[in-house]
Amino acid sequence: MLFLLTPLLLVLFLRTNAAILFFVLCGASTLQTYLDKDVASFAGSLFGGSNTRAVSLVLLIVPFIVAAITFRRTVTKGMLFFHLLLSLGVGLSFVFIVPQFLPPTALAAIQESDAFVLLAPYTSVVIAMSFLVSVVLLWMSHPKHDRHKKHGH
Repeated sequence: MLFLLTPLLLVLFLRTNAAILFFVLCGASTLQTYLDKDVASFAGSLFGGSNTRAVSLVLLIVPFIVAAITFRRTVTKGMLFFHLLLSLGVGLSFVFIVPQFLPPTALAAIQESDAFVLLAPYTSVVIAMSFLVSVVLLWMSHPKHDRHKKHGH
């Protein structure tokens, strides 16, 4: 439940751009997929630990939090509703991505929960729709330049 609500709360209280949060989550997840063993062992050696799951979890969550703080107050009040809707997709994506980095008992508890069993078949749909909505929201929030404005040179 915490994973589901965190993006919603960040968007609501910090007015953080949910599309950026989604792309940061996807980027961190992709890095975990391709760099997991190398990065986790390097980070583990830096911090004197060998718990690769904990290191992987930190490397997934820290960029997410840094992005949320860095991009705070980037959503106008008029667009807040759309970002809150997208934050639910980001939260669901979090629920699908993060548990694989939790200890086995926590992973089993989440995967056996009724909510997860109900939502798991829709993982691809949730992530695809979150991607599509993120692209649209970024396009809508892109500053518009007046191309026909004459310059006084």
